[in-house]
Amino acid sequence: MKSVKQLLSFLWRFWFLLTYAIPFLIFSPITIWLTLSPKFYPSLYFFLHRLSKFMMYASGIFPKIKKEYKLDSKKQYLFCANHRSTIDIPSMFFLSKKPIAFIGKESLSKIPVFGYYYKRFNVLVNRASIKDSYKAFKEAGDKMKEGQNMVIFPEGGIPKNSLRLSRFKNGAFRLAIDQNISIIPITFADNGEIFPQNFFKGRPMRSRVTIHPPIEYCGDRTIEELKNEVFQVIENELIRYESRS
Repeated sequence: MKSVKQLLSFLWRFWFLLTYAIPFLIFSPITIWLTLSPKFYPSLYFFLHRLSKFMMYASGIFPKIKKEYKLDSKKQYLFCANHRSTIDIPSMFFLSKKPIAFIGKESLSKIPVFGYYYKRFNVLVNRASIKDSYKAFKEAGDKMKEGQNMVIFPEGGIPKNSLRLSRFKNGAFRLAIDQNISIIPITFADNGEIFPQNFFKGRPMRSRVTIHPPIEYCGDRTIEELKNEVFQVIENELIRYESRS
């Protein structure tokens, strides 16, 4: 029985990959052309937003979004989400109609096909280098000054243990303070179960998501206080979801 489940999970994950790869191959002449200039990114994002919806629904993943706050397309945000799965990225594309850019690991640029597109409009961070990390967050600040919404997973990567939520790093909150921008906490409850790191596990199911109200920076608050508040919001929501599973 275990072997059958592993085979089914493998086949399903392969199908999920195809829902991403086939549309990209079909539309590659157009999408590659759209990577040639930053001014084309809104048009490319129009495609990515709809591709993420196709990927989810075609794979049997049905996001159930709890909106504690309605995103305003005229406002600028820094999205901070917990990180349990690689599908957290397409999930963010699914959630946001307005173009977003990620602050993510440099290693993601090495993924075939995806990496090419990812490095064109996102901010890549080499966390092993303090100098490169500083440069990356400066680049993110410049993008935000231009009106770009940014996404960061403040845990710094997908945890390799069973922790509900790993300790947050300071970068996102220093960026929010420097740019005086609202933080929108995002809670993904089920993505780790849907698409875990083990390639022989995973299954289609509903994906519960919460868009929390913005957390504003006040001049008398420290990075640590801001970080702890966002952490508490997401952790409390994860606990609530666990109690209802």
